Amino acid sequence: MNFFARPFGLLLSLLGVVFVAAGVHLASILAMPEVAPHDAYARLAALAKPGQMTLLPQALPGHEITPFEDPALAQAVCLYDLSNGPLHVRADIEDPGLLTLSFRTRDGRIFYSMTDQAALHGNIEVRIMTQPQLEAVEESDEDDENEPLQELRLVAPDRKGFVLVNALAAFPSERAEAEARATSISCSTETVARD
Repeated sequence: MNFFARPFGLLLSLLGVVFVAAGVHLASILAMPEVAPHDAYARLAALAKPGQMTLLPQALPGHEITPFEDPALAQAVCLYDLSNGPLHVRADIEDPGLLTLSFRTRDGRIFYSMTDQAALHGNIEVRIMTQPQLEAVEESDEDDENEPLQELRLVAPDRKGFVLVNALAAFPSERAEAEARATSISCSTETVARD
């Protein structure tokens, strides 16, 4: 037996163990969001009902509901379940001040976002639906080809998700106005005729 063969074999075995451990560690971290019992939708479901805009409590240190929550923002959430029909989100933009809407999947990933600057004639209208629901709506809209769409239609990647609304309160004294702007947005589930 060679003098260098034994330490070299031990080193290879040690490197193998390190690589396997690193692979298992990486795989478990990447799988955690998929197997976690309390995803973003489940945490927000404890505070809000589907198809209804709900004001979230103000962010306090150590008690944030959403990650990286800013205490200068008033936040409202609307949960949706597209198996009951498309979600219709409507906002009348009258007051100045930053207003953002982010459309998210069940686990909190953003699939579309917009600000109040996207308002058309002071209104924002968005319909969130599945691909089959979109096809059904487009078939019924073929009669009105001469009339331009006044709404944004989004196909959601998942049946369940939520709309997170942020309204900026530039000063603490503007908090009530920001909360009113955030909750003034309506969201409701539409019923769709099924064949």
